[in-house]
Formats: sequence, structure tokens, C-alpha cells
Amino acid sequence: MLAAALNYRGRVEDKDWGSVFIRQFDEFKLIRLAPYEEIEKVRLQLCQPEDYEELAQHIQKKWDAAEICLEMRGPKVKLLRAVRQMLFFDQEKRYDRVLLEGCDGVKDFPWALQIMVIQLPAAEAELDPESMEGADILILNDSPETESRGFIAGIRKDHPDIPVFAEKMGGGFSPELKAGLEALFNTYMEKRERIKAMLAEKLSEPSISCAQACRMAGELQVSSFLFGNVCDECGYSITHCGLSCF
Repeated sequence: MLAAALNYRGRVEDKDWGSVFIRQFDEFKLIRLAPYEEIEKVRLQLCQPEDYEELAQHIQKKWDAAEICLEMRGPKVKLLRAVRQMLFFDQEKRYDRVLLEGCDGVKDFPWALQIMVIQLPAAEAELDPESMEGADILILNDSPETESRGFIAGIRKDHPDIPVFAEKMGGGFSPELKAGLEALFNTYMEKRERIKAMLAEKLSEPSISCAQACRMAGELQVSSFLFGNVCDECGYSITHCGLSCF
């Protein structure tokens, strides 16, 4: 399963960027979230399934006519749990490729591939180092050329591993951006496959201790968030919980 999450920084006037994305990558489903209250001050547990029917009572869902975009509205904590439940535990609603829009992907879906759309100028607090480090790709959305050049130079100096593109999204994606995203998709899927292979090789039971999960994530050089998420997908429960992906 390939999951990508959208993040917006700065005054992005048109936040329908997800629609542009799925026109370029038509194999994706778009899940657009509309939370109407702040998330509870608790951590979202990844590896403990919840009752989906109970969650569904708090969520309003509506597909578009083509069944490409699913809009989900409800309390934020319920939305996050419903998405997780739908993607990994509901066999009828599991999708191969999903784009998540409407929340802060870096914080709310840290196991997903992070696409950050930036509109310059932006407040310094919105471009803090922690946010930038969580991104897998940065896209400057129709920002002034002079500001874009300076921003790109700074990113390439401080975060040389993060690809950055300057785009005018009205006309769709440039060939360079599309190729860059496809390369990231492949890398993300390769990581998931390596995690699955290690789980199958090392474990004989469908459970894993937190300490062992962290150790295995370190061996593979993947984040504990992603490792915990793949455990979810494959049906492994994490015991003696203290995993940092919670």
C-alpha cells in the first residue's frame, strides 16, 4: 500500500492541490479530511484495531460521482482512527494507493510519504527545521521567482536529500516533478517490502515487542512510524508498547 499525505505551508490560496495530483496519478484515491474539532491530547495507537462500526457513527462520508475522491468529516481524532481502520483492517475498503489531504500529514500520518506544498512568502514558524525534516519532497506553488531562488538554495544547503521543485500548478505537473514523485513512490514501496521481508524472516508469531520493532527499524534504516504502520498492514501486533510511532 502506497500512502502519500499533503502538507500546506504559507498562504496557499487554492488548497485543492489533491485534485491536481489525482489527475496526474489516476491510480490513486483521494481521501479529503474535514476535521471540526482539535485532536484529543492523546497519542494515536497504530497497532490496536478499534471497532470500525463505532467509529463510523461519528464520521460523515461522501464519494464524488466517479468514486475517486472520498470526503470524510468528523472529530479529528475519530477521522485519524477511521482512516487507519479503513486502510488496514477493513478488507472491503483497502486501497493500493491513497493521497491524504486536509490534515497536517507530518504530524497526523507520519508513516506516509510526505508531500509539502509551500507558498512563499511564509511565516518563519511554518518553515521550521522540524517541519522541513519531515518532508520527502517540497513543492513551491507559484511563488515569486526571487524568493523561490533563495528558498531553494537554502533547502539544498540545509537539507540536500529533500528534492524541491518550483511549479505553477494551474497547468498540472512538470515532467520533472512527476518523475521525482514516481521515484519517491518506488523508494517508499521498496522500504515497505524490506520491512515485510524482515518481519516474515524474523518472526514466527503475529506479534512483536516494541524493543524488537525499534531495533529492526534501525537495522533497516527506516522510521519507527513506517515500521509500525507496516506491522499494522501485515497484522502484527506490537507488545510491551513504547514504540515511538505512537
